[in-house]
Amino acid sequence: MPTCRKSSVNPYKGLILTALLLLFYSAYCMAQKPAGTYRLTLVFLKDSSQLFARPSDKLYLYKANWNSLFGTLIDSTVVDRKNRARFSGKVFALDTRINQDSVFTAGEFYVKNQRSVLFSFLYSPMDGGYLKETFLESSDGNLRWHRKGFKPHKATDQDMYQSYSPEIRDRIWNPSLRDLMQAEKKFPNSLVTKFLKFYSKQLSASDPSQLPEIADERLYYTSFGKQYIDIFLDKFKLSNEKVRNMAIDYLMENRYLTDPRMKAAVAMECFRRYSSSIVMGAESGAVHAAEKYILGNEAVAEKDRAEAAYYVTLNKGTLFGSKAPELSLKDTAGTLRSTKDMMGAYSIIYFYSDDCNYCKVETPRFMEFIDSYDQAPLNIMTVYTGTDSKAWKEYVKESFRTINPLVNWIHVADIERESRFPVDYGVASTPKMFLLDESLRIRGRGILTPTLSKILEDEGENSKKAYEYLSTIFSPSGDIPEDELTKTWKSLADRIYQGSNSSDDNYRRLMRQTFMYLYFNEKQTAPLRETAAYLGQRYILDMADRWEDTVFVESVRSAVNSINMNRVGSKAENLHLYDVAGNPSDLLPFDKKYKLLFFYRSNCGVCSQTVGEIMSAFRKYSRKVTFIGIHAGANVAGWKKFIISNNLEFIQLYDKDNLAGLEKYYYVESVPQILLVGPDDMIVARLEGSQVDSALDAIVSEKSKLK
Repeated sequence: MPTCRKSSVNPYKGLILTALLLLFYSAYCMAQKPAGTYRLTLVFLKDSSQLFARPSDKLYLYKANWNSLFGTLIDSTVVDRKNRARFSGKVFALDTRINQDSVFTAGEFYVKNQRSVLFSFLYSPMDGGYLKETFLESSDGNLRWHRKGFKPHKATDQDMYQSYSPEIRDRIWNPSLRDLMQAEKKFPNSLVTKFLKFYSKQLSASDPSQLPEIADERLYYTSFGKQYIDIFLDKFKLSNEKVRNMAIDYLMENRYLTDPRMKAAVAMECFRRYSSSIVMGAESGAVHAAEKYILGNEAVAEKDRAEAAYYVTLNKGTLFGSKAPELSLKDTAGTLRSTKDMMGAYSIIYFYSDDCNYCKVETPRFMEFIDSYDQAPLNIMTVYTGTDSKAWKEYVKESFRTINPLVNWIHVADIERESRFPVDYGVASTPKMFLLDESLRIRGRGILTPTLSKILEDEGENSKKAYEYLSTIFSPSGDIPEDELTKTWKSLADRIYQGSNSSDDNYRRLMRQTFMYLYFNEKQTAPLRETAAYLGQRYILDMADRWEDTVFVESVRSAVNSINMNRVGSKAENLHLYDVAGNPSDLLPFDKKYKLLFFYRSNCGVCSQTVGEIMSAFRKYSRKVTFIGIHAGANVAGWKKFIISNNLEFIQLYDKDNLAGLEKYYYVESVPQILLVGPDDMIVARLEGSQVDSALDAIVSEKSKLK
C-alpha cells in the first residue's frame, strides 16, 4: 500500500503572509491617516469627438511631482455605459517628510487615457478635506465644472473647485492681470493663484518676497513648481563661480525653506539645472549644491545621492578655471610624458579611442582645424583610452599627421591601466577635449572642435586688442628725453598693475601681456627695455608666489637679467679668454677702436642666421671696428667646425673650462647677444643683427652719437 507523505508546504504560511500584510497596511494607515475623501465624476458626451472617452475606456488619475516627467499613478477607472467615469479614494494631509507621491494630497493632478491628458486640476488644502466634484464635457471638447454638482463638506477658499471656476479656467494659459487680481482677492493662498502668478510672469528672480513661493511644499506636487527655481537662478546663469554658489546658498538657506524633503528637492533641482547646463563653468554650481546640500543628506533619496556623488567624482577635478590634474603617461617610445611639459603656451588634451565612432568624425575635424591654426604656439597631448598598443600607434600614425610648425605634439596612452586618468578627467566616453591656458588652468572642458576654434579665436582677438592698447599707451610723443619717457612708462606700468589686481587671473593675464609687449617689442628702445625690467622685477618676480606658470616666471627672470647686465653706459668687463688655437687672449684688446662683441653658440639656429649680417658688416668696417666672436657653448669641437663652415674671419674666443667667469659678467643665457663697446670700454649700444650695419655706419661716418 502506498504511503502518504506529508506536504513540505507550511499550512500556516498563508496566514502568516496575510497577517504581515494587515500589519503593514495598519502601519501605513497609522503613518498616513486619511484626512478626508475625494470623489471625482466625469461625464462625457455620447457623440464626443474631442476627448475620445467611450464606454469601457480606461482612465487614469496621475499626481504631478518633480521626480517624474508624467507624475505618479494614484487611481484608475473605466468609463461606464452612460459615458461616466468616477474616481474615488482617500485624501491625506500633505507631509513631504514622507513619500506621498502615490496618494491624494494638495497638488496638481491629471486625468489621462492611453493616448493623452484629458484635463488637469489643482487641489490646494495642505491639511486635506472632503472633495466631491462633477465635470461635464462641453461641445468644444473641454470639461466644465458642474456648479450644481458641488457639495463640499469643508468650505475653504483654497479648494480645488476655486481654481477652475469658469471665469478663470478659459484663460488659464494666457491670464490677464485682472484674472490674477481676482484670484488673489478671492483665494490668495491657493495653488491656482500661484499658477496664475507664474504664467502671468509676475515672479521676479531678484525679489526676496518670492522665496516663500519656492518654499511652499505644495509646489513639489505640481508641474510648474520647480520652474520657480529656474526663474530665480536664471539671473545668475552667466555669473562667475562665486556668485553662482552664493545664489544657491541664498536660495537653500532662506528662512522659509524648513521642510527637509522640500529642501532636498530644491537642492536636487539646483544640482540638475547646473549639471545639465550648456553654459561652460556651470558645473561648479552642480558640484557646490551636491557637496553642501545633497551628499550626506538623508532627506535626499538614495538614488539621487548616488547620482550627485557620481557627478562630483567625474567633474570636481576638472572644473572650469581649476588647475588641471597632472597627467603622466608613456608616449609611443615608452618615455614618461607629463602635462607639466606643456606649461607656457595654450594646451589641448584630447581623449580618444580607435573603436569610437564619434572619434572617427571628430578627429578629422580636429585635424582640419589644427592644419589651419596660425595663432600662438599650441601644445597638444592626445590620450588613447584603449588597451591595444598596436591599434594606438597605427591611429597616431594615420590620424595625427600635420606639418603645422606652431603645434607641439605629445601622444600618450595607459595601455596597462596604471593611472587614474578616467576619474581625474571624468572620461566616461570619448571623444573628450580640454583646453588649458599657460598656467595649465582649464579654460574649456568637454568641448568639441567648433567650440575650441571659437575660444582660441576669441583669445586671439583679445590679445590683438591688448597689443593695440599697449602700443597706444607706450608710444613716445614729441622729443621727450629717454630718462623722462622711462619714468613715465614705469608709472603707466604701476597703473596697469593697480587696474589688474582685482583677481589673480586678471592680474596674471595683464602682467603677462604687458611684459611680453615691452620685452619683445621690435623697436627695442631703452625706455621699453627699462620698463620691461621694472615691471618684470616688481610685479612678476617679486610676486612669484601668485604665478603657477613657473616656466613663464623663469623666462622673465632670465629676461630681466639680460636687461640689467651690460647696460648701455656701463663699463664692459675685460676677461681673459682663449682663442681657437688655445692661446690666451683678452676679450677687450687695447687698440682704442670700437669693438663689436658677438656672443653666440654653434648649435643656435638664430645665431647661424645672424652670422651672415655680422660678416657683411665685418667686410665693410673691419679697419675701424674690431670684431670679436665669443662662443658661449660647451661643445668646443662643434664650435671649431662652425667657424670653418661659416668662414668666420674675425677674432674667435671662448671661456676655457669656465675659468674666466663669462656667464658672471655677460648675459649669455640667451644668444645671440651683440654689444658695441667704445674705445674707453664703455658699452654704447646693444644691437640686433639687423641693426649692426646702420649702427657701425653712424660711427664710422661720425654722423651721430650712439645712445
